[in-house]
Amino acid sequence: MRKLIFLLGLIFITGCVPVLIGTGVIGGYLLSNDSAIGKIKIGYSQLWDICIEKLEEMEAEITQTDESKGIIQAKILENFITIKIDSLIPKTQRLKVSVRKYLLPQPQFAQKVFFEIAKDAEEIEW
Repeated sequence: MRKLIFLLGLIFITGCVPVLIGTGVIGGYLLSNDSAIGKIKIGYSQLWDICIEKLEEMEAEITQTDESKGIIQAKILENFITIKIDSLIPKTQRLKVSVRKYLLPQPQFAQKVFFEIAKDAEEIEW
């Protein structure tokens, strides 16, 4: 109820159009793609170790890990990073790196982390 009164108050103070445009832009932006996804040709456990090592090199604070589900969550400054590893076949994994800062997507930072991990994975022979 308070939110409804607040929104109605904003409409009367600022006019309908700016409020409606503003909410559409923010809603669409929060739902936009915030991740880098790709296939990495390497074993699951090797990719897991590379992801952990790369986050440590980047001085990330690893907040949660679940190797059985393939999820790593970390924080670098105000950037919240989620890494998801899905095994497609024994030597091919799908790697998804998502980054958000203050709930807003950071696709460039996600790509940077993804390519750093992929570069290290290329150096390992399987």
